[in-house]
Amino acid sequence: MLSHELIAQYGALAVFLNVLGASLGLPLPVMPTLVAVGAGSAAAAHDLSSVLPQYALMLGAAIGGGLLGDLVWFQGGRRYGGRTLHAVCTLSPSRDRCISKTEGFFERWGVRLLFVARFVPGLALVAVPLCGAMAVRLRTFIWHDCAGVALWASAGLVVGAAFAAQIKAMVRLASRLGWPALAISAAAVAACVLYRYCRRTVLAKAREQAVIVAGQPAGGQ
Repeated sequence: MLSHELIAQYGALAVFLNVLGASLGLPLPVMPTLVAVGAGSAAAAHDLSSVLPQYALMLGAAIGGGLLGDLVWFQGGRRYGGRTLHAVCTLSPSRDRCISKTEGFFERWGVRLLFVARFVPGLALVAVPLCGAMAVRLRTFIWHDCAGVALWASAGLVVGAAFAAQIKAMVRLASRLGWPALAISAAAVAACVLYRYCRRTVLAKAREQAVIVAGQPAGGQ
C-alpha cells in the first residue's frame, strides 16, 4: 500500500494523470489508483478530520483531469459531429452497436447520462463527444460532467477507505510472495489483453464476412 508520504506528495498528481489519460481513451488503471489512494489515506489517518482534506484534494484532482480530457472529446464532437463518434466507437468490438446503444441512452436520459456514464465501461468515452454532436451547451456539459466524475471518483475513494485493512493485508501478502506474485499478475493482465484483442479481431472478421455475404446476389454461390 502507498505510504502516507507518497500519497501526500504524488497522490493528487497520480490521480490527475490517470483520470486525464483515461478520459482521452488510454487504457489506464484509474479505479485501482483511486482505491489505493483512498485506502492509503484512510490507513494513515487518525480521525475523520485529518483524512477529509486529503480526500478533497484527490477528488479535485480527479474532477480536473476528467473535465480536461472530456472537453477535448466534447469539442471534437461539436466540431466534427458524427465523425468523432464513429472514431471513438472504433475502439469498441461493435461500432454500429456502440453508436446505436449510446444514442438510445442519450435520447432517454439526455445530458444526465453523464451522471452515470463513467460507471459503465466505455460509455463515457462515447457519451462525451455525443453531447458535443447534439449541441449541448458548454455550461450544461461542464457541470453535468463534473458531477459525474465526482460521483465516480468518490465511489473509488470510499471503497478504498472502507476496505483499507483488507487491501493492506493483500499488499502484505503480495510483498511476501515477491516475484512469483508479480509474474502471476503480469500473466493475468497479458492473458486478458490477448483475449480482448483476439475477440475484437474475430468479431471484425465476422462483420466483414457478413457484409460480403449480404452483398452477393441471391443466386450467386
